Amino acid sequence: MSSDTADSTPMPREHELPTDDLVVVKEFRGHVSHAVTVDSTDRDLYELLIDILADAGERVRGTFAANIATAFDTLPAAERGLRDIERGGTEIGDRWYGMSITLSAARAIDAHRDRDPLRLAAVGCSGSKYEDDGLLPAEERYKGAYWSNKGGYGELRDDWRVISAEHDVLHPETPIAYYERTPDDWRGIPVDSDARLPSGEPVDTRLDLWALTVHEGLAAWIAKTTDDVDPRDVELEVLLGHAYRDPLEERGVFDALRAPGDLTVLFPFQEVEAAQGGMFEQIGWMSDEIDATTAVATNGGATDGDR
Repeated sequence: MSSDTADSTPMPREHELPTDDLVVVKEFRGHVSHAVTVDSTDRDLYELLIDILADAGERVRGTFAANIATAFDTLPAAERGLRDIERGGTEIGDRWYGMSITLSAARAIDAHRDRDPLRLAAVGCSGSKYEDDGLLPAEERYKGAYWSNKGGYGELRDDWRVISAEHDVLHPETPIAYYERTPDDWRGIPVDSDARLPSGEPVDTRLDLWALTVHEGLAAWIAKTTDDVDPRDVELEVLLGHAYRDPLEERGVFDALRAPGDLTVLFPFQEVEAAQGGMFEQIGWMSDEIDATTAVATNGGATDGDR
């Protein structure tokens, strides 16, 4: 087994294969001295490693990133493997690497992972709706000051969704027809189902089925928004009144959510003092949050002479 040294090693050369696999080669004096085939399933991690090492000022040495990507499934696993030092180095793929290069790469990955969490928001729908015939995007179907502030707050986050008694979990741009529905409308309506709630209890009523579908929608959204290869911690803010939050929480919807990184679930309407008291307090708090964020963004883009 040979060693990949850091000094004077050229950047890796890449060759596409018809299978979408990638051959990464190290050359010495015009001849291929080492080659690693990166499967198509490993390419996301390989390309991420190339970017991380380059952003950290690290020279991507030979087939180093390719060996890491083929030896580990995720970025956290790669960092752990790079720190697994024995006798001054570690074996990765078919190469042995010294402690200097592996720990340097591990530090670069650690710095990349030490980012702010993804901030997501799930907001309740609105009882006020435009009654136009046909379909409108959800964010245009709902109306009123309460809704405009919910939508404005959601736009401040990395991504957001709407929790609806009729449509479960909605993308704001999903076209919907006019409807009237609250969770109370589903209470006591029996359903025949073998499914289980996130809490483990059986699904016996239409309200149970709604809660299960909301859980599945939130879980699928979080999974799509995050990434198993490069997981981010997630901060999910749930902006719901008790009429929506309580039946979901009682059925374990939020406790059972998972994310590749750490997941924090917050309930600002019940946990932030300024938002407590009712709809008007919630509107005031959201409006203040929107104004404060807008002011920071505006001032951040101005020069001293413009302020």
